[in-house]
Amino acid sequence: MKSPVTGKEMQVRNEVASLVFRKEEFEVITHYYECEHSGERFSDDRLDELSIVQVHNQYREKYGIPFPDEIRRIREGYGVSASKMSEILGLGANSYRLYEAGEVPSVAIGRLIMSIRNPATFIQQVTASVHFLSEKEITKLTQVAELRNGQFVAEKVFPSRLNGYRQPDFGKIGNMIAFFQVLKKISLFKTKLNKLLFYADFNAYRLTGYSITGLEYRAIQFGPVPSQFQKMYVDLSEQGHISIEEQYFGNGAYGDEIKANIPFDETLFSQHELVVLQFVAKQYGKLSTDELVKLSHEEAGWHDNAEQKAFINYRYAFQLNQGIGYNS
Repeated sequence: MKSPVTGKEMQVRNEVASLVFRKEEFEVITHYYECEHSGERFSDDRLDELSIVQVHNQYREKYGIPFPDEIRRIREGYGVSASKMSEILGLGANSYRLYEAGEVPSVAIGRLIMSIRNPATFIQQVTASVHFLSEKEITKLTQVAELRNGQFVAEKVFPSRLNGYRQPDFGKIGNMIAFFQVLKKISLFKTKLNKLLFYADFNAYRLTGYSITGLEYRAIQFGPVPSQFQKMYVDLSEQGHISIEEQYFGNGAYGDEIKANIPFDETLFSQHELVVLQFVAKQYGKLSTDELVKLSHEEAGWHDNAEQKAFINYRYAFQLNQGIGYNS
């Protein structure tokens, strides 16, 4: 953004601030443009939205309210439209659609939506909807729920500030590997790939308030890495997303090279996420593994957590040394 005072581009700065949502205060990192000449502050819709997203995410996390992706997945699991799900749950005509689009439900409605992850609870809601559902609809929805009933497993990973308010998405992880390795021709060994995933997720959070993959990251000796990354790559291999090929470098040194087995599917990603992937490939893709490790050691998120090998809070995204610009 250009300063209305000088006409020159202004720098984006940030600070910790408290914002109120539903009569509660939440601490967020607010962003603003500052005119170096006058010291005046300015904002725009993107920076304002980033603050609002941080508040909403903390509120959802505090009260166990599902996130938009979860709300959509629950509905799609039963194969009903958003309007029909609103009717089944006794909500307003367009309420469920608005919740999928990002509107924050009340605590009571959030818990109601979470409860129908259990197919038995969903069947109870369907049975109570006989006044507007036909007998055929009730039979169909009950059958769908019963098919899922034996497969029902409570979510083990909930969106939080440690996974960028996303649940782990192996489809996206596999496609990110395809993006870097197939489209951008980047040779991927585990240590380097771990860093590219870190910078992609934390830059996405920096830009939108959400990670891409839903991965948690730890600070270990060689920089930030996805938690349980060894198991993650084995799972991706077993699912057919990638191949792992051991390479010999001489002098007794080996390394695992990661190769994608799938084409890149850009439809899985938002426009902001695609911009982030392009940025990460350009900014870090040509660096050697040693250079990336050294660079990651300069990040506050690694430095502050390395001694304890602790998880890295995604709020460190706002302190990245070479983070993506807010005009991207």
